[in-house]
Amino acid sequence: MRRASFIVLLLVAASFAGCSGEENSVPNTDYKDEEISDLNLRLNESEDTIESLEEIVSELQELADQVPALQTTISNLNEEITVLNGNISTLRDELQVLGEQYSQALGEVQTLTEELVIAQVNLSGLEEELERLEEDSAEARENIQELRSLAESLNSTILELQNQIITYDVIISNLEATRDYYYERVGELEESVEDLEEEISELQNSQLECDDSTYEDNGVCRSGGIVWVSIPFEVGFVANITQSFHGYYSHNGIMLYAVDFPVNENTTITAALPGVVIEVVEHHTGGCPSSDCVNQSNYVIIDHGDSTFGMYAHLTYNGVLLDVGDIVHQGEPIALSGNTGWSTGPHLHFEVKDIYGQSMPVRFNELSSLTNGVAFWGASVVSNNTQSGQGVNHTTSMCEEDLFLSFGILLDSDIPCSVAQLDTAYALQGWTYGPSGRVGVGQYDISAGQWNYWCYYSNSNGWFDIDLSFSSSTHEDSTYFMVYSADANCVSYQAWDASIGLWLE
Repeated sequence: MRRASFIVLLLVAASFAGCSGEENSVPNTDYKDEEISDLNLRLNESEDTIESLEEIVSELQELADQVPALQTTISNLNEEITVLNGNISTLRDELQVLGEQYSQALGEVQTLTEELVIAQVNLSGLEEELERLEEDSAEARENIQELRSLAESLNSTILELQNQIITYDVIISNLEATRDYYYERVGELEESVEDLEEEISELQNSQLECDDSTYEDNGVCRSGGIVWVSIPFEVGFVANITQSFHGYYSHNGIMLYAVDFPVNENTTITAALPGVVIEVVEHHTGGCPSSDCVNQSNYVIIDHGDSTFGMYAHLTYNGVLLDVGDIVHQGEPIALSGNTGWSTGPHLHFEVKDIYGQSMPVRFNELSSLTNGVAFWGASVVSNNTQSGQGVNHTTSMCEEDLFLSFGILLDSDIPCSVAQLDTAYALQGWTYGPSGRVGVGQYDISAGQWNYWCYYSNSNGWFDIDLSFSSSTHEDSTYFMVYSADANCVSYQAWDASIGLWLE
Protein backbone atom coordinates (compact mmCIF):
# COMPACT_ATOMS: atom_id res chain seq x y z
CA MET A 1 0.00 0.00 0.00
CA ARG A 2 2.86 2.38 0.89
CA ARG A 3 4.64 1.57 -2.39
CA ALA A 4 1.42 2.23 -4.44
CA SER A 5 0.90 5.62 -2.74
CA PHE A 6 4.46 6.58 -3.49
CA ILE A 7 4.06 5.71 -7.20
CA VAL A 8 0.88 7.87 -7.42
CA LEU A 9 2.75 10.83 -5.95
CA LEU A 10 5.53 10.35 -8.44
CA LEU A 11 3.05 10.26 -11.34
CA VAL A 12 1.34 13.46 -10.12
CA ALA A 13 4.69 15.15 -9.77
CA ALA A 14 5.61 14.01 -13.24
CA SER A 15 2.36 15.50 -14.63
CA PHE A 16 3.10 18.91 -13.15
CA ALA A 17 6.62 18.71 -14.43
CA GLY A 18 5.28 18.15 -17.97
CA CYS A 19 3.14 21.33 -17.83
CA SER A 20 5.88 23.77 -16.80
CA GLY A 21 8.67 25.44 -18.78
CA GLU A 22 8.82 26.84 -22.28
CA GLU A 23 6.20 25.84 -24.82
CA ASN A 24 8.82 24.63 -27.19
CA SER A 25 10.67 22.52 -24.56
CA VAL A 26 10.42 18.74 -24.89
CA PRO A 27 9.96 16.76 -21.60
CA ASN A 28 12.47 14.00 -20.94
CA THR A 29 9.94 11.22 -20.25
CA ASP A 30 12.47 8.44 -20.53
CA TYR A 31 14.50 9.94 -17.75
CA LYS A 32 11.42 10.29 -15.52
CA ASP A 33 10.38 6.68 -16.06
CA GLU A 34 13.83 5.47 -15.24
CA GLU A 35 13.88 7.51 -12.04
CA ILE A 36 10.46 6.16 -11.01
CA SER A 37 11.61 2.59 -11.67
CA ASP A 38 14.72 3.19 -9.61
CA LEU A 39 12.67 4.59 -6.72
CA ASN A 40 10.29 1.61 -6.84
CA LEU A 41 13.24 -0.75 -6.68
CA ARG A 42 14.61 1.05 -3.65
CA LEU A 43 11.18 1.00 -2.05
CA ASN A 44 10.96 -2.81 -2.48
CA GLU A 45 14.38 -3.26 -0.93
CA SER A 46 13.40 -1.04 2.01
CA GLU A 47 10.23 -3.05 2.60
CA ASP A 48 12.20 -6.32 2.54
CA THR A 49 14.64 -4.85 5.03
CA ILE A 50 11.78 -3.72 7.29
CA GLU A 51 10.20 -7.21 7.21
CA SER A 52 13.56 -8.82 8.10
CA LEU A 53 14.02 -6.39 10.99
CA GLU A 54 10.50 -7.11 12.25
CA GLU A 55 11.24 -10.87 12.24
CA ILE A 56 14.50 -10.30 14.14
CA VAL A 57 12.69 -8.13 16.72
CA SER A 58 10.08 -10.89 17.18
CA GLU A 59 12.77 -13.55 17.69
CA LEU A 60 14.61 -11.31 20.17
CA GLN A 61 11.37 -10.82 22.11
CA GLU A 62 10.82 -14.62 22.31
CA LEU A 63 14.37 -15.12 23.61
CA ALA A 64 13.88 -12.34 26.17
CA ASP A 65 10.73 -14.12 27.46
CA GLN A 66 12.79 -17.29 28.08
CA VAL A 67 15.58 -15.53 30.00
CA PRO A 68 13.85 -15.30 33.47
CA ALA A 69 13.05 -19.08 33.58
CA LEU A 70 16.59 -20.00 32.54
CA GLN A 71 18.09 -17.59 35.08
CA THR A 72 15.95 -19.13 37.86
CA THR A 73 17.06 -22.69 36.96
CA ILE A 74 20.72 -21.62 36.76
CA SER A 75 20.38 -19.92 40.17
CA ASN A 76 18.97 -23.14 41.70
CA LEU A 77 21.81 -25.22 40.27
CA ASN A 78 24.38 -22.70 41.53
CA GLU A 79 22.85 -23.03 45.01
CA GLU A 80 23.28 -26.84 44.81
CA ILE A 81 26.92 -26.30 43.77
CA THR A 82 27.41 -24.01 46.79
CA VAL A 83 26.00 -26.73 49.12
CA LEU A 84 28.27 -29.39 47.59
CA ASN A 85 31.28 -27.08 47.92
CA GLY A 86 30.36 -26.67 51.60
CA ASN A 87 30.26 -30.48 51.99
CA ILE A 88 33.68 -30.72 50.33
CA SER A 89 35.05 -28.12 52.74
CA THR A 90 33.65 -30.06 55.73
CA LEU A 91 35.18 -33.34 54.49
CA ARG A 92 38.52 -31.60 53.99
CA ASP A 93 38.38 -30.32 57.59
CA GLU A 94 37.68 -33.87 58.80
CA LEU A 95 40.55 -35.10 56.63
CA GLN A 96 42.84 -32.52 58.29
CA VAL A 97 41.81 -33.81 61.75
CA LEU A 98 42.50 -37.41 60.66
CA GLY A 99 45.91 -36.31 59.38
CA GLU A 100 46.72 -34.78 62.75
CA GLN A 101 45.58 -37.95 64.54
CA TYR A 102 47.69 -39.99 62.14
CA SER A 103 50.79 -37.86 62.87
CA GLN A 104 50.13 -38.06 66.62
CA ALA A 105 49.84 -41.86 66.45
CA LEU A 106 53.11 -42.09 64.52
CA GLY A 107 54.79 -39.94 67.19
CA GLU A 108 53.52 -42.19 69.98
CA VAL A 109 54.76 -45.28 68.15
CA GLN A 110 58.19 -43.64 67.79
CA THR A 111 58.24 -42.84 71.51
CA LEU A 112 57.27 -46.41 72.43
CA THR A 113 59.96 -47.76 70.10
CA GLU A 114 62.59 -45.62 71.81
CA GLU A 115 61.40 -46.77 75.24
CA LEU A 116 61.62 -50.36 74.03
CA VAL A 117 65.25 -49.87 72.94
CA ILE A 118 66.11 -48.28 76.30
CA ALA A 119 64.43 -51.14 78.17
CA GLN A 120 66.34 -53.71 76.13
CA VAL A 121 69.63 -51.90 76.86
CA ASN A 122 68.78 -51.81 80.58
CA LEU A 123 67.92 -55.50 80.52
CA SER A 124 71.27 -56.31 78.93
CA GLY A 125 73.06 -54.29 81.59
CA LEU A 126 71.16 -55.99 84.39
CA GLU A 127 72.00 -59.41 83.04
CA GLU A 128 75.70 -58.50 82.99
CA GLU A 129 75.43 -57.16 86.53
CA LEU A 130 73.74 -60.39 87.61
CA GLU A 131 76.61 -62.47 86.26
CA ARG A 132 79.18 -60.29 88.06
CA LEU A 133 77.37 -60.54 91.37
CA GLU A 134 77.13 -64.32 91.12
CA GLU A 135 80.93 -64.42 90.89
CA ASP A 136 81.28 -62.25 94.01
CA SER A 137 81.08 -63.36 97.58
CA ALA A 138 78.02 -64.82 99.28
CA GLU A 139 77.25 -61.41 100.75
CA ALA A 140 75.97 -60.22 97.37
CA ARG A 141 73.59 -63.17 96.82
CA GLU A 142 70.63 -61.31 98.41
CA ASN A 143 70.90 -58.63 95.71
CA ILE A 144 70.76 -61.25 92.93
CA GLN A 145 67.12 -62.09 93.67
CA GLU A 146 66.15 -58.40 93.55
CA LEU A 147 67.89 -57.98 90.21
CA ARG A 148 66.11 -61.04 88.85
CA SER A 149 62.74 -59.62 89.93
CA LEU A 150 63.62 -56.34 88.29
CA ALA A 151 64.60 -58.18 85.09
CA GLU A 152 61.26 -60.00 85.04
CA SER A 153 59.48 -56.70 85.57
CA LEU A 154 61.39 -55.20 82.65
CA ASN A 155 60.50 -58.20 80.49
CA SER A 156 56.84 -57.65 81.37
CA THR A 157 57.20 -53.95 80.52
CA ILE A 158 58.77 -54.86 77.17
CA LEU A 159 55.83 -57.17 76.36
CA GLU A 160 53.37 -54.42 77.28
CA LEU A 161 55.21 -51.95 75.06
CA GLN A 162 55.23 -54.44 72.20
CA ASN A 163 51.47 -55.00 72.60
CA GLN A 164 50.93 -51.24 72.61
CA ILE A 165 52.94 -50.96 69.39
CA ILE A 166 50.74 -53.64 67.80
CA THR A 167 47.63 -51.77 68.99
CA TYR A 168 48.88 -48.49 67.54
CA ASP A 169 49.73 -50.25 64.27
CA VAL A 170 46.08 -51.34 64.06
CA ILE A 171 44.90 -47.81 64.91
CA ILE A 172 47.19 -46.35 62.23
CA SER A 173 45.90 -48.89 59.70
CA ASN A 174 42.29 -47.95 60.51
CA LEU A 175 43.10 -44.24 60.30
CA GLU A 176 44.74 -44.78 56.92
CA ALA A 177 41.68 -46.66 55.67
CA THR A 178 39.39 -43.88 56.97
CA ARG A 179 41.63 -41.26 55.38
CA ASP A 180 41.48 -43.08 52.02
CA TYR A 181 37.69 -43.28 52.31
CA TYR A 182 37.40 -39.52 52.86
CA TYR A 183 39.78 -38.86 49.96
CA GLU A 184 37.45 -40.95 47.79
CA ARG A 185 34.35 -39.10 49.07
CA VAL A 186 35.98 -35.73 48.34
CA GLY A 187 36.70 -36.92 44.81
CA GLU A 188 33.11 -38.07 44.35
CA LEU A 189 31.72 -34.75 45.57
CA GLU A 190 34.05 -32.82 43.28
CA GLU A 191 32.80 -34.93 40.38
CA SER A 192 29.21 -34.17 41.45
CA VAL A 193 29.98 -30.44 41.31
CA GLU A 194 31.39 -30.85 37.80
CA ASP A 195 28.28 -32.78 36.74
CA LEU A 196 26.00 -30.02 38.05
CA GLU A 197 28.01 -27.40 36.20
CA GLU A 198 27.56 -29.38 32.99
CA GLU A 199 23.80 -29.61 33.61
CA ILE A 200 23.57 -25.80 33.55
CA SER A 201 24.28 -25.94 29.82
CA GLU A 202 21.70 -28.72 29.31
CA LEU A 203 18.67 -27.14 31.00
CA GLN A 204 15.27 -28.69 30.47
CA ASN A 205 11.91 -26.91 30.43
CA SER A 206 10.30 -29.11 33.09
CA GLN A 207 11.23 -30.69 36.40
CA LEU A 208 9.82 -33.81 38.09
CA GLU A 209 8.13 -33.17 41.45
CA CYS A 210 7.38 -36.06 43.82
CA ASP A 211 4.91 -35.94 46.70
CA ASP A 212 5.78 -36.50 50.39
CA SER A 213 5.31 -40.29 50.17
CA THR A 214 7.87 -40.77 47.38
CA TYR A 215 11.36 -39.69 46.40
CA GLU A 216 12.86 -38.79 43.02
CA ASP A 217 15.29 -41.35 41.56
CA ASN A 218 16.68 -40.97 38.05
CA GLY A 219 13.60 -39.19 36.76
CA VAL A 220 11.11 -41.53 38.50
CA CYS A 221 9.09 -41.10 41.71
CA ARG A 222 9.69 -44.20 43.82
CA SER A 223 8.07 -45.48 47.01
CA GLY A 224 10.12 -45.05 50.17
CA GLY A 225 8.57 -47.85 52.24
CA ILE A 226 10.35 -49.85 54.96
CA VAL A 227 10.06 -53.66 55.02
CA TRP A 228 10.05 -55.58 58.33
CA VAL A 229 11.65 -59.04 58.12
CA SER A 230 13.09 -61.75 60.36
CA ILE A 231 16.74 -62.84 60.59
CA PRO A 232 17.12 -65.35 57.69
CA PHE A 233 18.44 -68.26 59.78
CA GLU A 234 16.96 -71.04 61.89
CA VAL A 235 15.54 -70.23 65.34
CA GLY A 236 18.30 -69.85 67.95
CA PHE A 237 21.08 -69.22 65.43
CA VAL A 238 23.41 -66.37 66.49
CA ALA A 239 23.87 -64.15 63.44
CA ASN A 240 26.64 -61.56 63.19
CA ILE A 241 26.55 -58.54 60.85
CA THR A 242 29.74 -57.47 59.07
CA GLN A 243 28.34 -54.99 56.52
CA SER A 244 25.02 -53.20 56.66
CA PHE A 245 23.38 -50.13 55.09
CA HIS A 246 25.78 -47.82 53.24
CA GLY A 247 28.59 -50.36 53.73
CA TYR A 248 31.77 -48.76 52.37
CA TYR A 249 33.01 -51.98 50.75
CA SER A 250 30.18 -52.74 48.33
CA HIS A 251 26.78 -51.68 49.74
CA ASN A 252 25.99 -48.66 47.61
CA GLY A 253 23.91 -47.83 44.55
CA ILE A 254 21.20 -50.44 43.98
CA MET A 255 22.60 -52.53 46.91
CA LEU A 256 22.50 -49.61 49.38
CA TYR A 257 20.32 -51.39 51.99
CA ALA A 258 21.83 -54.89 51.75
CA VAL A 259 23.04 -56.76 54.87
CA ASP A 260 25.93 -59.28 55.07
CA PHE A 261 25.97 -62.16 57.60
CA PRO A 262 29.30 -64.08 57.93
CA VAL A 263 28.50 -67.79 58.32
CA ASN A 264 30.22 -71.09 57.61
CA GLU A 265 29.53 -72.72 54.28
CA ASN A 266 26.44 -74.97 54.15
CA THR A 267 24.69 -73.04 56.94
CA THR A 268 20.89 -73.36 56.58
CA ILE A 269 19.20 -70.17 55.36
CA THR A 270 15.50 -69.58 56.04
CA ALA A 271 12.97 -67.26 54.36
CA ALA A 272 12.82 -63.81 55.96
CA LEU A 273 9.31 -63.35 54.49
CA PRO A 274 6.78 -65.68 52.83
CA GLY A 275 6.42 -65.71 49.06
CA VAL A 276 6.96 -67.61 45.81
CA VAL A 277 10.32 -68.59 44.29
CA ILE A 278 10.73 -66.77 40.96
CA GLU A 279 14.43 -67.28 40.16
CA VAL A 280 17.16 -69.79 41.07
CA VAL A 281 20.87 -69.71 40.13
CA GLU A 282 23.01 -72.45 41.70
CA HIS A 283 25.48 -73.72 39.05
CA HIS A 284 28.51 -71.59 40.00
CA THR A 285 31.33 -73.31 41.91
CA GLY A 286 33.65 -70.52 43.04
CA GLY A 287 34.27 -66.84 43.66
CA CYS A 288 36.95 -64.27 44.46
CA PRO A 289 37.36 -61.02 46.49
CA SER A 290 37.04 -58.91 43.33
CA SER A 291 34.27 -57.37 41.24
CA ASP A 292 35.54 -59.61 38.41
CA CYS A 293 33.51 -62.42 40.03
CA VAL A 294 30.31 -60.41 40.53
CA ASN A 295 28.42 -62.53 37.96
CA GLN A 296 29.52 -65.86 39.50
CA SER A 297 27.24 -65.79 42.55
CA ASN A 298 24.54 -68.38 43.24
CA TYR A 299 21.29 -66.90 44.52
CA VAL A 300 17.54 -67.36 44.97
CA ILE A 301 14.86 -64.65 44.62
CA ILE A 302 11.47 -64.84 46.37
CA ASP A 303 8.50 -62.70 45.32
CA HIS A 304 6.65 -61.58 48.47
CA GLY A 305 3.48 -60.74 46.53
CA ASP A 306 3.53 -57.02 47.47
CA SER A 307 5.95 -55.74 44.80
CA THR A 308 8.96 -56.58 47.00
CA PHE A 309 11.48 -59.35 46.35
CA GLY A 310 13.89 -61.05 48.76
CA MET A 311 17.36 -61.90 47.38
CA TYR A 312 19.71 -64.41 49.08
CA ALA A 313 23.18 -64.52 47.44
CA HIS A 314 26.65 -66.21 47.56
CA LEU A 315 25.03 -69.63 48.02
CA THR A 316 26.97 -72.86 47.69
CA TYR A 317 26.96 -74.96 44.51
CA ASN A 318 23.54 -76.68 44.12
CA GLY A 319 22.61 -75.06 47.43
CA VAL A 320 19.03 -73.95 46.68
CA LEU A 321 16.51 -76.24 48.39
CA LEU A 322 13.46 -75.13 46.34
CA ASP A 323 12.39 -74.81 42.71
CA VAL A 324 10.93 -71.91 40.74
CA GLY A 325 7.20 -71.70 41.49
CA ASP A 326 7.39 -73.23 44.99
CA ILE A 327 5.37 -71.44 47.68
CA VAL A 328 7.57 -70.50 50.65
CA HIS A 329 6.53 -69.97 54.28
CA GLN A 330 8.41 -67.55 56.51
CA GLY A 331 11.12 -69.38 58.45
CA GLU A 332 11.17 -72.30 55.97
CA PRO A 333 14.67 -73.53 54.92
CA ILE A 334 15.37 -72.30 51.38
CA ALA A 335 19.14 -72.61 50.75
CA LEU A 336 22.65 -73.33 52.03
CA SER A 337 25.23 -70.55 52.40
CA GLY A 338 28.45 -70.50 50.40
CA ASN A 339 31.30 -68.35 49.08
CA THR A 340 30.47 -67.87 45.39
CA GLY A 341 30.69 -64.65 43.35
CA TRP A 342 32.28 -61.42 44.58
CA SER A 343 33.06 -62.48 48.14
CA THR A 344 35.87 -62.02 50.66
CA GLY A 345 34.75 -65.06 52.65
CA PRO A 346 31.75 -67.33 53.33
CA HIS A 347 28.68 -65.21 54.09
CA LEU A 348 25.04 -64.54 53.18
CA HIS A 349 24.20 -61.39 51.23
CA PHE A 350 20.55 -60.49 51.94
CA GLU A 351 18.46 -57.65 50.56
CA VAL A 352 14.88 -56.77 49.65
CA LYS A 353 14.34 -55.16 46.22
CA ASP A 354 11.44 -53.20 44.76
CA ILE A 355 10.02 -53.74 41.26
CA TYR A 356 12.66 -51.39 39.87
CA GLY A 357 15.54 -53.54 41.19
CA GLN A 358 16.49 -51.01 43.89
CA SER A 359 17.23 -52.28 47.40
CA MET A 360 14.72 -51.18 50.05
CA PRO A 361 15.30 -50.27 53.73
CA VAL A 362 14.68 -53.34 55.89
CA ARG A 363 14.23 -53.68 59.62
CA PHE A 364 14.61 -56.90 61.59
CA ASN A 365 11.98 -58.01 64.10
CA GLU A 366 14.67 -59.38 66.43
CA LEU A 367 16.27 -55.89 66.71
CA SER A 368 13.00 -53.96 67.23
CA SER A 369 13.59 -53.30 70.94
CA LEU A 370 17.30 -52.54 70.55
CA THR A 371 17.62 -50.33 67.45
CA ASN A 372 14.03 -50.08 66.21
CA GLY A 373 14.91 -52.90 63.83
CA VAL A 374 17.91 -51.24 62.13
CA ALA A 375 20.85 -53.58 61.43
CA PHE A 376 24.27 -52.19 62.33
CA TRP A 377 27.85 -53.29 61.73
CA GLY A 378 29.24 -55.57 64.45
CA ALA A 379 25.86 -56.58 65.88
CA SER A 380 25.13 -60.13 67.07
CA VAL A 381 21.49 -61.16 67.14
CA VAL A 382 19.67 -64.43 67.88
CA SER A 383 17.23 -65.50 65.17
CA ASN A 384 13.59 -65.98 66.11
CA ASN A 385 12.48 -66.76 62.55
CA THR A 386 9.72 -69.31 63.18
CA GLN A 387 7.64 -70.98 60.47
CA SER A 388 4.50 -69.18 61.59
CA GLY A 389 4.25 -67.06 58.46
CA GLN A 390 1.92 -68.17 55.69
CA GLY A 391 2.75 -68.50 52.01
CA VAL A 392 1.37 -65.83 49.71
CA ASN A 393 -0.89 -66.15 46.71
CA HIS A 394 -0.26 -63.86 43.78
CA THR A 395 -2.93 -61.33 42.94
CA THR A 396 -3.04 -59.42 39.70
CA SER A 397 -1.76 -55.84 39.97
CA MET A 398 -1.35 -53.32 37.17
CA CYS A 399 1.78 -51.31 36.39
CA GLU A 400 1.93 -47.63 37.35
CA GLU A 401 1.83 -45.23 34.41
CA ASP A 402 5.33 -43.88 35.21
CA LEU A 403 6.91 -47.33 35.63
CA PHE A 404 9.04 -46.96 32.48
CA LEU A 405 9.23 -43.15 32.49
CA SER A 406 12.99 -43.17 33.03
CA PHE A 407 13.25 -45.22 29.81
CA GLY A 408 11.24 -42.65 27.82
CA ILE A 409 7.81 -44.33 28.03
CA LEU A 410 4.61 -43.06 29.72
CA LEU A 411 1.93 -45.78 29.98
CA ASP A 412 -1.77 -45.09 29.40
CA SER A 413 -3.23 -48.59 29.71
CA ASP A 414 -3.45 -51.36 32.29
CA ILE A 415 -0.78 -54.02 31.80
CA PRO A 416 0.01 -56.73 34.38
CA CYS A 417 2.80 -56.10 36.87
CA SER A 418 2.64 -59.30 38.97
CA VAL A 419 0.56 -62.04 37.31
CA ALA A 420 -0.23 -62.40 33.59
CA GLN A 421 -2.17 -64.96 31.55
CA LEU A 422 -0.35 -66.94 28.88
CA ASP A 423 -1.49 -66.43 25.26
CA THR A 424 -3.56 -63.38 26.25
CA ALA A 425 -3.25 -60.04 24.44
CA TYR A 426 -2.96 -56.95 26.65
CA ALA A 427 -3.36 -53.46 25.17
CA LEU A 428 -0.04 -51.66 25.59
CA GLN A 429 -0.74 -47.96 25.03
CA GLY A 430 1.09 -44.75 25.86
CA TRP A 431 3.43 -42.01 24.67
CA THR A 432 7.10 -41.71 23.77
CA TYR A 433 9.16 -38.57 24.43
CA GLY A 434 8.90 -37.45 20.80
CA PRO A 435 6.86 -37.98 17.63
CA SER A 436 7.42 -41.12 15.53
CA GLY A 437 9.67 -42.61 18.20
CA ARG A 438 10.79 -46.23 18.47
CA VAL A 439 9.07 -48.29 21.18
CA GLY A 440 11.00 -51.39 22.28
CA VAL A 441 9.46 -54.35 24.10
CA GLY A 442 11.79 -56.92 25.68
CA GLN A 443 10.80 -60.33 27.06
CA TYR A 444 13.12 -62.81 28.76
CA ASP A 445 12.86 -66.43 27.65
CA ILE A 446 13.90 -68.24 30.86
CA SER A 447 14.11 -71.69 29.23
CA ALA A 448 16.45 -70.38 26.50
CA GLY A 449 18.23 -67.98 28.86
CA GLN A 450 18.01 -64.98 26.51
CA TRP A 451 16.16 -61.72 25.85
CA ASN A 452 13.92 -61.25 22.80
CA TYR A 453 13.15 -57.75 21.48
CA TRP A 454 10.40 -56.23 19.28
CA CYS A 455 10.31 -52.67 17.90
CA TYR A 456 7.32 -50.47 17.02
CA TYR A 457 6.79 -46.82 16.02
CA SER A 458 4.65 -44.19 17.72
CA ASN A 459 2.59 -41.82 15.55
CA SER A 460 3.28 -38.15 14.80
CA ASN A 461 1.98 -37.22 18.26
CA GLY A 462 4.15 -39.81 20.05
CA TRP A 463 1.18 -42.15 20.73
CA PHE A 464 1.50 -45.92 20.42
CA ASP A 465 -1.07 -48.73 20.67
CA ILE A 466 0.30 -52.30 20.42
CA ASP A 467 -0.46 -55.77 21.79
CA LEU A 468 1.54 -57.29 24.65
CA SER A 469 1.31 -61.07 25.09
CA PHE A 470 3.32 -63.97 26.49
CA SER A 471 3.27 -67.07 24.31
CA SER A 472 3.11 -70.49 25.94
CA SER A 473 5.45 -71.75 23.20
CA THR A 474 8.36 -69.71 24.60
CA HIS A 475 7.33 -69.09 28.23
CA GLU A 476 6.54 -71.40 31.11
CA ASP A 477 5.58 -70.13 34.56
CA SER A 478 7.55 -66.88 34.92
CA THR A 479 9.33 -64.21 32.90
CA TYR A 480 10.69 -60.65 32.88
CA PHE A 481 9.72 -57.84 30.51
CA MET A 482 10.53 -54.17 29.89
CA VAL A 483 9.28 -51.31 27.69
CA TYR A 484 11.68 -48.59 26.56
CA SER A 485 12.49 -45.95 23.95
CA ALA A 486 14.67 -47.95 21.55
CA ASP A 487 17.68 -46.92 19.49
CA ALA A 488 18.07 -47.61 15.78
CA ASN A 489 18.97 -51.25 16.54
CA CYS A 490 15.95 -51.80 18.83
CA VAL A 491 18.29 -52.71 21.70
CA SER A 492 18.02 -52.02 25.43
CA TYR A 493 21.18 -52.13 27.51
CA GLN A 494 19.40 -52.30 30.86
CA ALA A 495 20.05 -55.21 33.26
CA TRP A 496 17.38 -57.59 34.59
CA ASP A 497 16.81 -55.39 37.66
CA ALA A 498 15.42 -52.68 35.35
CA SER A 499 12.69 -55.07 34.17
CA ILE A 500 9.47 -56.38 35.73
CA GLY A 501 9.10 -59.96 36.97
CA LEU A 502 5.84 -61.75 36.10
CA TRP A 503 4.25 -64.97 37.27
CA LEU A 504 2.52 -66.62 34.27
CA GLU A 505 -0.65 -68.70 34.51
